[in-house]
Amino acid sequence: MRLLKKEWPQLLILALPFCAAALLWDKLPDLFPIHWNIRGKIDGYAGKSFGAFFLPVVNVFVTALTAVLPRLDPKCRSYDPETQASVAGVFRIFRLMISLFLSAVVLAMYSVAMGSHLDLMRFSTGGLGVMFAVLGNLMGKLRPNYFAGIRTPWTLQSRTVWIKTHRLGGCLMVGGGVVILIGSLLVPSSLCLIAALVTLVFCSIIPAVYSYFSYRTEKESASKVP
Repeated sequence: MRLLKKEWPQLLILALPFCAAALLWDKLPDLFPIHWNIRGKIDGYAGKSFGAFFLPVVNVFVTALTAVLPRLDPKCRSYDPETQASVAGVFRIFRLMISLFLSAVVLAMYSVAMGSHLDLMRFSTGGLGVMFAVLGNLMGKLRPNYFAGIRTPWTLQSRTVWIKTHRLGGCLMVGGGVVILIGSLLVPSSLCLIAALVTLVFCSIIPAVYSYFSYRTEKESASKVP
């Protein structure tokens, strides 16, 4: 009962596609669209059962995996209370956002399968931007851990470098998420995904490079202290 009370938003998000599939089953086509090309055109189909339930099942699996991962951290019990709280909180929001994104994509696929003209490429890219921005807002709160974060050799060796790098990375992720969202509305559909990937790569490389220079500066400053 305690688990149900605490995790009801997560359970509701996971259940939505299954409930929608049950309600819409007679309206869903026997040939279900499951793949779109770079231009946003359908180029792959599957049977109704596979098409309707594969991604929702994957969603459940991914959510369960992200719920278990923090407990598999071999150093979890040795973390200070601040780190334990930050990792637990960030992972919870992370799996909520991932599952919400996947559930929204599934519902959009149902809509397209039933004949709507929804541009799934734009929809998915815009959702990715929102998710990226929300997760970026959490990055500055994340403390060193075994699984999540910007894990470069330099952030792992210095808590200060980790915090600075994640604050920068968080700002870039929020900005990148907004850019991806706006791009999904303005950029041609065939370029949406490419523009999003370029933005994601940029937001990944800059913090990694910054962590190196931040660590080097920290070491140089420490070496000058008598």
